[in-house]
Amino acid sequence: MQTVIANRNDFFQPNCCPVALRSIQGDASMQHDGDLTDIRHTHDFAELIVISQGSGKHWIDGNVYDVNAGDVFLLQGNTEHYFTERNNLGMFNLMFDEFYLQEHLRSLRILPGFNGFFLIEPTYRHRHKFRNRLHLQGEELIAMISRFRQLENEVKLKRPGFDLILFARALEIFVLISRKYFESPDTQSRSMCNLAELVTLLENNYAENWSVARMCKISSLSPSSLIPAFKEITGSPPVEYLLHVRMTKAAEKLLNGQEQISEIAAACGFTDSNYFSRQFKKHYRCSPLQYRKQKFS
Repeated sequence: MQTVIANRNDFFQPNCCPVALRSIQGDASMQHDGDLTDIRHTHDFAELIVISQGSGKHWIDGNVYDVNAGDVFLLQGNTEHYFTERNNLGMFNLMFDEFYLQEHLRSLRILPGFNGFFLIEPTYRHRHKFRNRLHLQGEELIAMISRFRQLENEVKLKRPGFDLILFARALEIFVLISRKYFESPDTQSRSMCNLAELVTLLENNYAENWSVARMCKISSLSPSSLIPAFKEITGSPPVEYLLHVRMTKAAEKLLNGQEQISEIAAACGFTDSNYFSRQFKKHYRCSPLQYRKQKFS
């Protein structure tokens, strides 16, 4: 089967915030413009899916997963997917451009539940056979459906600023889902959140003294399990990742502050300013002083 590339113009309004909402109710095909529910496709934006009723089989990157009412999951950009089977399926699709929202997503990354659900779960979906998905039921599912119904009304009426309302409510939904995922008693989800909590702590407490033993304690993983798992979700081993975070923060301070280089080094977790300078030059191909001068050149 050939993969179709979805046209973002079918979903995002021109000159509006790139957040969109679509819904599917029942098994009829082509329920909205650009509806590719039953066609294998991909797109360069992310998609949050909430199954509101029924069930189905969802093909994602070569694997088929059963989905049921109450399931909530994320499809990151450039993921191939479609439904191979639908049984009175109802769902809401909240689509958003990750690049456009990156400043807000950076703020959300202080939430371990956000890192677990939005970043780690999609990476480990195949390995854990989708067992660590978020599942809502009872009043929680009813409340979530009600939120989406309100958003549908905004999209339908298209009053001035409707895209900003959609954007603001989307962020609210992201936070609520992140909290719920973090509070989940499911063992797999708990494992994801432990790893996510480590990512969160490294990004926010980068100046602290970190050891592999401390990282293992937070993630509840052994060194032999932590290092490959961490690398799979971030692209780097944890120590390398921490160094990258420290370098990024140091670069920001060099351009936006007036502190001495030794002060910046200490503020970013380096006890030796000479070691900091060597690492900075290796990372940015110039010294900290040269990097700071770029602002005024």
